[in-house]
Amino acid sequence: MKKFAPVGFLLLLITFCHGRFPNSLHTEASHWRKLPCPNPEDILPCTCTADQDNRVDLDCSLVASEEELERVFSATFPFSTFRNFTLVDNAYLKTLKDQSLGIASFTGVYIMNSVLERVESNALLNSFGTAQVINMQNNLLSSFPFETLSSFSSLVELDLSDNKLTFPALGSESLLILDLSNNLVDSVSATAFSDTPEISEINLGGNQISQIPTGTFAGHHNLYHVNLESNALTYLPEGAIQLTSSSSGTVILRNNQIADVAVNCITDVSGGNVDVSNNSLKALKEDVFRPILDEHTALDIKNNPLTCGCDIAWLIRDSSLLKLVAEGAACFDHELLVDLDPGIFDDMGCP
Repeated sequence: MKKFAPVGFLLLLITFCHGRFPNSLHTEASHWRKLPCPNPEDILPCTCTADQDNRVDLDCSLVASEEELERVFSATFPFSTFRNFTLVDNAYLKTLKDQSLGIASFTGVYIMNSVLERVESNALLNSFGTAQVINMQNNLLSSFPFETLSSFSSLVELDLSDNKLTFPALGSESLLILDLSNNLVDSVSATAFSDTPEISEINLGGNQISQIPTGTFAGHHNLYHVNLESNALTYLPEGAIQLTSSSSGTVILRNNQIADVAVNCITDVSGGNVDVSNNSLKALKEDVFRPILDEHTALDIKNNPLTCGCDIAWLIRDSSLLKLVAEGAACFDHELLVDLDPGIFDDMGCP
């Protein structure tokens, strides 16, 4: 037995050197790469994490320049398919260049609360078939490659809120959620959403939109949520917002200057919510608002200078409809609608 000891020792040494040491004695060095991530030192200051199902995320919030980001993605990547790319609270990256993300593809792209000003046309080329969410909210974006949206075959959510964008040409067969709130949008055409057939939620709040053409939100079988709060609207024409989804609708128009509305300006919000609070409505026209309430839709009309003449008699006389009006609705003199005596309108000869 003794004469075989050197051979046994040699085999043991070879096993150790080739990384096949028994698990009970194997201690992984902290600098070794943990599949499926790249070597940590190769992608600094970015970090890579993988969960138990090998879904991999890259966080590059600490990059100091466009060049540094390109260097990171020029490293050796054993796998090019990732879940999320994140860059948050970054004060350096102003342009996402065509070559910035190398060969990597992502399901979610999150560049938020940073100073990004421009996204080049093919910056997300390798994610055309994989990206489901693109969230670039609260940056300084004045340029985004909207012309490439049709190439994102899996994209369901695009959030570009709180930037400096005007309304783009939109085309996407898959997009469900669009958020362009708090940008520089001053107009929306009647065909603005014609090429987004699956759209379900549209948020254009906090812009400078002064009018909504008839048919702008019509013909979308999924559309149930339209937010136009805090714009410059003064009038809603017939067919301004037509929801055709089977889901209960939500229409948010608060904080505008709406003083008049046409019959059938808002339709098919059945069982949902319509918010026209903080506007300039003086009258609640029965032919406008009764059809909305008859569909059991909640109506918020507080903070409007309502004169509370005969125009409102139909509502005060019908307690079941009045219950659908949000608390706080009041006349111009601050008298709450719920406190009005229906008999007053009879005494005044209201029809």
